[in-house]
Amino acid sequence: MANERILVVDGSAESRVWLSEGVLRRAGYATAEAADLAEARSRIAAFQPDAIVLDAQPGAEDALALVRECSASIPTLVTTTRRSLDAVLSALKAGAFTVLIKPFEPEALTAALARALRTTQAVRERDALRALADRQIQEFNALYSIAKTITALLDVDEILAQVVSAAVNLTRADEGSLLLVDADTGELYLRASKNLNEAAAHNLRIKIEDTLMGRVIQTGRPVMLGGDDLVKVRTAFLVKAILNVPMLVADRAIGVLSVDNQHSNRSFSEHDVHLLSTLADYAAIAIENARLYWAAESERKKLDTILRDTQDAVIVTDAELRLLLANKAARAVFQLEESAIGAPLASVIGNPALLDLFDQSKRRGRTWRAEISLSDGSTLQGQLSELSGVGYGAVFQDISRLKELDRVKSEFISIVSHDLRTPLTTIRGYVELLARVGPLNEMQQDFVRRIERGTSNIVDLITDLLDVNRIEAGLDWEMESVDVSRVVTEAVESMQAELDAQQHTLVVDAPPLSPIWGNGRRLAQVVTNLISNAIKYTPGTGRIEVRLQDDGNFVLLTVRDSGIGIAPDDQPRIFDKFYRVESDATEAIVGTGLGLSIVKTIVERHKGRVWVDSELGRGSTFTVLLPRYAVPAGS
Repeated sequence: MANERILVVDGSAESRVWLSEGVLRRAGYATAEAADLAEARSRIAAFQPDAIVLDAQPGAEDALALVRECSASIPTLVTTTRRSLDAVLSALKAGAFTVLIKPFEPEALTAALARALRTTQAVRERDALRALADRQIQEFNALYSIAKTITALLDVDEILAQVVSAAVNLTRADEGSLLLVDADTGELYLRASKNLNEAAAHNLRIKIEDTLMGRVIQTGRPVMLGGDDLVKVRTAFLVKAILNVPMLVADRAIGVLSVDNQHSNRSFSEHDVHLLSTLADYAAIAIENARLYWAAESERKKLDTILRDTQDAVIVTDAELRLLLANKAARAVFQLEESAIGAPLASVIGNPALLDLFDQSKRRGRTWRAEISLSDGSTLQGQLSELSGVGYGAVFQDISRLKELDRVKSEFISIVSHDLRTPLTTIRGYVELLARVGPLNEMQQDFVRRIERGTSNIVDLITDLLDVNRIEAGLDWEMESVDVSRVVTEAVESMQAELDAQQHTLVVDAPPLSPIWGNGRRLAQVVTNLISNAIKYTPGTGRIEVRLQDDGNFVLLTVRDSGIGIAPDDQPRIFDKFYRVESDATEAIVGTGLGLSIVKTIVERHKGRVWVDSELGRGSTFTVLLPRYAVPAGS
């Protein structure tokens, strides 16, 4: 225990010399001596001993008073010639670490001193650990309180004020401030402070360039300065120690949290840096949370306004088809009460077509469409989409007027088509008779061929138009048990001549499948139209694949070609009536623009879906998905 300071208090000069020089210094201790209690008190203040060896012989009561004064901070060993138990107990009660009865061996004193110093050191370490634990508990409680406040409050000013207050308290600083970057000026402006001089804080703005806080913003790293020299910073006041840490959001500094000591000489530590950085993170989180909340709130208000004022009915359900949202238009159309929110859709809406639309969500795809007929005679066009993380959303538009226009259009087309057939048949007949009337020169023969092609195209167009009208009107739509494999095989055979003419390689895979409920003639039309398209848009000696397969509750038909492909911009429109892709590659290809529209109409009448996957220059794949339906009883 060398170098510890021991104060020897003894009225006997001989005893002091023996203890100090003969025993303690030889044991490696530094010593000081006092002859009486007054001198002892003076020596304690100046020498600051680690232990006291006190002789309690002269004026024992006064000696014990010194023991009581010092025992709390300095271990005191009492020596005495009095062997009475009362004397020993009095010294111990006064706070003496131990009592040595004179005469004693030097080893007894040094051993007792070693124990006293070890005990005192242990007590000091315990007290230091307890103080550290208490402070850490205080820090934890403060950080927990701030974290709890951030989750409970959206008032940024209140949260930031609490952050600055906690920063000052935890770092034992004199002052604290929180400054944010002004996005417009690029300066730092004061947002919250504690104990800051009001005059200094008023309209406080700090430039980023060539300033201490600006360096924190630019580097994104803390700055800590301290010492006896005053550090003058660009805030127009003097401090003795300062600590600035950045407030980071996604690695971008949005502000600075700062504490300083203007009066105290205490410097800040790395632990203070850690505490302040944690509080700065909380402040940044609070600001970002508030920004996100108000941004979300703004978007929510916009959405509420859109949903409230839009004339289209909007319905949103969860994945289990429980009603989550119905706007004003939807509540009016489907007669929904506010209490319907949260209820299963089928329990609050009885429209079979709407329920069937939502039931389509069980099939492949992410978007489904259906027409919804209402009791008042109006018709809605419904589009159902899957909403990731929510469920399903449907938008319903009133298409009653469009339906009426479509009816009028269909009647007009039907009338015109029938009226055109007779003169076209006449033209066709006379054109065929021209060669029999007399010889035609080469140019005349070319003109005749052109007339024949033109009339054939018009006849095909009229046939397709009438076919579309019949399909949409539900005519020629007898349903029966259909062998899809046989339909595909016969359709391929009917197209063989066209395939051979183009020298295409055809691959057919149509294994026998259990029958479905449908219209065989119309399904054959689907197959022939898709193969015809593949032939037209695939250059000679290309490859066409027709495959049929069982897909659980569905039958899957795919027609793949190695043709010219379809541009992404054209793909959404190829099933529209009269739409034809216009490009150099399709300029010479003849068609009415109704084939794929007929395919889509037939497939949808079978409650199925059709779509295309295509890439320019690499061909197209048309896929038809037909649901398996149980054959109606008695059919």
